[in-house]
Amino acid sequence: MKDRRQFLKSISAAALAAPALTGTARGQSPAERPPVDLALPAPDAPEYWDKVRNQFLLARDNVFFNNGTIGAMPRVVVDRITDHLQLMATSIAEWDYVGDANWISGYGPLLQIRSKAARLLNVDLDEIGLTENVTSGASYVAAGLDLEPGSEIITTNQEHEGGRSSWLVAAQRHKTVVTEVKLPPVIQSRDQVMDLFQKAITSKTKVIAISHVITGSGAILPVKEICAEARARRIFTVLDGAQAFGHIPVDLREIGCDAYVGCFHKWMLSPAGTGFMYIRKDVAPEVWSSVASGQWNNHEDNGYRFTQRGTGSMSMMMGLEAALDFHSAIGPERVTARIKYLGDYLREGLRKNAKVTIYSPPDNTMCAGITVYGIQGVTGKQIQDEMWQRDRLRPRSSGRRGVRHCTHIYNSTAEIDRALKIVNELTQA
Repeated sequence: MKDRRQFLKSISAAALAAPALTGTARGQSPAERPPVDLALPAPDAPEYWDKVRNQFLLARDNVFFNNGTIGAMPRVVVDRITDHLQLMATSIAEWDYVGDANWISGYGPLLQIRSKAARLLNVDLDEIGLTENVTSGASYVAAGLDLEPGSEIITTNQEHEGGRSSWLVAAQRHKTVVTEVKLPPVIQSRDQVMDLFQKAITSKTKVIAISHVITGSGAILPVKEICAEARARRIFTVLDGAQAFGHIPVDLREIGCDAYVGCFHKWMLSPAGTGFMYIRKDVAPEVWSSVASGQWNNHEDNGYRFTQRGTGSMSMMMGLEAALDFHSAIGPERVTARIKYLGDYLREGLRKNAKVTIYSPPDNTMCAGITVYGIQGVTGKQIQDEMWQRDRLRPRSSGRRGVRHCTHIYNSTAEIDRALKIVNELTQA
């Protein structure tokens, strides 16, 4: 690294070069990196997706099916983080507090990172703030809303505790009521979900806070329709997008929600500790800053208002930007098509076994890369452990119900076949 100041500029430039799928040597400048192959591959094109797999450091003899918890980072993300950490460790004395604050995060507006996320979500830059994760984003929204005593917050019985708990706190604080829509164990259709929500909404309902994708089943809820119904009744909508962004198409303009909280460390393959919150600009003034720094009252850029929360790691932000670039280089449509192709492939194989119960919706348009299933007489922990011990495959246990089995771009049909083989062996035991 001949010129560290120049390096600092290059890793925070507005147009970071995306990783080429033929491989990127560490330390190459954006200009030196080979061009990305933009030919559109089919979701089942093995040679192309094997090139994608080569971009990951994950050992080839380990198969990771649990990015619903955290994704495996591609090499370019790890390199970007470690390069910046090295810079911090060796050259922090060069920081003169002049110009862009590229050494730490938490104070500057992080415009280029926010703009890349906003572009993928189809919203304006000033509507996106950067957070630590979904739990923090949900808490910022729930703590920031003024709620009248006796009003109602609607959620569901299948929410993750990280998204649900902030509303329980708000209910205690403001003397409001939390009502859970009782979704069935296996959601059958969009109409079924809409009917349940329409029956649950009352004149006291002021907030609907639900998941875009249910973490415990992979069900994609009809959020566009729910948000339209809520908007007509002047109800504030907050969507938990933990299992959505990077997994399925997320167009927030089309969805029409008031707020959306998500993370980058699952399906977007970014380092942990990176999340986002969207608040539609015409309702943003309704949400107070609950973690306040100098920009706490900046209503010209509400995203900056929620991004500025004190000192954070710029190294993780560099990794986040590299992950966004990696996703964009492959193409969001290609990524989501590949994920769904593999998810459909897994479910098709599971349906051939009568002793397997699938808790994901039978309507394949309502699920993509998350499949939750169980085997008669076998716990989820047993399935998880047997897959690892027999063939180094790693889904995640869902307790007595079974396992949550996620598919991403670093997986293959051959790996899924290996998992199906073990499932069939366990049902014959």
